[in-house]
Amino acid sequence: MNLIDTNVILRYLIGDGENIAGVSSLFDRLQKKEENVECLPMVLFQVIFVMQSFYKVEPSKIINLISSLLSMPGLYIKNKSVYLLMLDLWSRGGGDIIDAYLVAVSESENDRKIYSLDKGLDKMTHNRIMPR
Repeated sequence: MNLIDTNVILRYLIGDGENIAGVSSLFDRLQKKEENVECLPMVLFQVIFVMQSFYKVEPSKIINLISSLLSMPGLYIKNKSVYLLMLDLWSRGGGDIIDAYLVAVSESENDRKIYSLDKGLDKMTHNRIMPR
């Protein structure tokens, strides 16, 4: 299975830049499951970071766009359910995307505890513990 890079996903989600026709064609095939690609977790986080920092896209719009992306039958990412939970937690406004990811992993894996000094995590989970 081929891998997909951040810039291709960004071109698709933002809708501008070079080779937009080729990018659109690829995502049409992914939507129809005529082709499969793998999105590595680091790429997904980089897409979110660039959309937020460079393109100044609001978190609510990022959540909708990434949810649509993850729903494509031809796009594979390991533990997709964790990323969908992460987006749901982030949509509730409990913190930043990394906090939401930590909580999603914690809850998906038998309520693993999270060592953190960030009391803001307590808004999303009961699994935060202080280092001792």
